[in-house]
Amino acid sequence: MNLQQVDETKGPNEEPEGWRNCHIIRFSQIDGAGIVYYPRYFEMLADSFPQQFAMRQAAEIDLTFRHPVRLGESLRLHKLAEQETGEFAVEGRSGGNLCFELRVAPLQASEHEPWVDNAAAFARKVQIGDWMCGANSCLHLARCYELTAVLMEEWFTESLSCPFATLQSAEGALVPTVRLQTAVHQLPQSGDWVTVSLSVLHIGRSSLTMGMTVKRDGQLLVQTRQTVVFVNYHEEQLGSVEIPQQVLERLRPQLFAETAAVN
Repeated sequence: MNLQQVDETKGPNEEPEGWRNCHIIRFSQIDGAGIVYYPRYFEMLADSFPQQFAMRQAAEIDLTFRHPVRLGESLRLHKLAEQETGEFAVEGRSGGNLCFELRVAPLQASEHEPWVDNAAAFARKVQIGDWMCGANSCLHLARCYELTAVLMEEWFTESLSCPFATLQSAEGALVPTVRLQTAVHQLPQSGDWVTVSLSVLHIGRSSLTMGMTVKRDGQLLVQTRQTVVFVNYHEEQLGSVEIPQQVLERLRPQLFAETAAVN
């Protein structure tokens, strides 16, 4: 992909849309670690680039986080040139730091990965409410990531016996998301009942990769690989730490067998 950054140096009278691409981080947009809660990024992206994030077709989304954004900081979203295929990219910068890189492309037909049908996955049923949807009655992309984020927190609490609050207070550890790789086949609609599930795909020294799915009546709608890293603060900097032993002991038995063989 050969994408060139769009020129956003024009003044407000020449390019009024440019003002929508600068967001001041508010209290309602941060998580318990004091950094932007990652579904909020998709709200900002949809506000700045509504046509691109209308999700009118199946899409692949690859989002990599490079630098945290905190309360009161300004985040500038830079759109990169779009291709005729519908592929486009966005990067977010704050205070001279590259904070994230995003690529969105039309979904290519491919076989489902084996973990998508993991019968042992941690799962919950949820009904899609009107408040979760856009004007087209389809689930908003940010709300989709909220569903899986809540599922992950419930899984930490129930399956790992380690609520986020306990993890942060007892171990001094945080678990920010560093990468999302998502295939959106179709977004559910208001009133639909969906099943959201989580499988453990890879366990590293300090990183953990989970596979998330959203299904309706057995039909795969959305699948995501989400990688988080265990970190703590040292001299006001984030540094990776080893996964706590008591968490690791509960993680290992849940590792999906086929990805365990690969890893």
